[in-house]
Amino acid sequence: MYSSSQDLLGLAGRNIMITGAGRGFGRSIARAYGRNGATVIAVDPDVELAAEVASQVESLGSSAIPIRGDMAVVLDVTTTFEKIEELFGVLDGIIHVTSGESKTAFVELLEGEWYDLLNADVKSSLYVLQQGLRYLRGNGFVTIILPPLQMREPHVTSIRGAVVGLIQGATQVFPSNVRVNGVIPSREPSHEEYDQPLVRAALGLGSLVSEGIRGQIVEVLLPEPPAPEPYDFLQDLP
Repeated sequence: MYSSSQDLLGLAGRNIMITGAGRGFGRSIARAYGRNGATVIAVDPDVELAAEVASQVESLGSSAIPIRGDMAVVLDVTTTFEKIEELFGVLDGIIHVTSGESKTAFVELLEGEWYDLLNADVKSSLYVLQQGLRYLRGNGFVTIILPPLQMREPHVTSIRGAVVGLIQGATQVFPSNVRVNGVIPSREPSHEEYDQPLVRAALGLGSLVSEGIRGQIVEVLLPEPPAPEPYDFLQDLP
């Protein structure tokens, strides 16, 4: 349960939008901001997942609302930010979790998958940064969670590079009191317990302790979750 006397990060009452909040890193980050007193706007293409994490945040003693939205779809982006403006006026922070995945070997990559990756990660980051420039108040922030380093194929590496370029370029046009940074996890999301270093990095970059930190790309080494015991598989057998 959140207590205002414990607001060491300066997040209490701040309006924080988190994309991809219904699953993976986004869910863990949303819950962490809720534990620290932030009002969480949980955005996800699956509104049921967004509603579930919003309910979890509220059970922690903070306010939250779910919004259905895919940040790679311009109509969803416009609708999401209009809804936020109607309810809150402005935002104090945005955490955008890129969602593109590719386990396809580079030589086998097809055009359709390449464009899906561009949309899920690069185009969505562009749209979020554009809206951040319009809707963030002073001393606000945008933190983008990039594709994990374990994805080493050239097409994913180029996607990461494009998002890094957007972050560094946006830093040049955003007001000096608005922070734009990125976080690159070492692997894909696993379980909230083992994803805590990433969650803490996202909390830190959104907190007052990171004031003045802009245009940085932080690589976060995550522990590997333990392998399932053999008997765990046996329990699933008929």
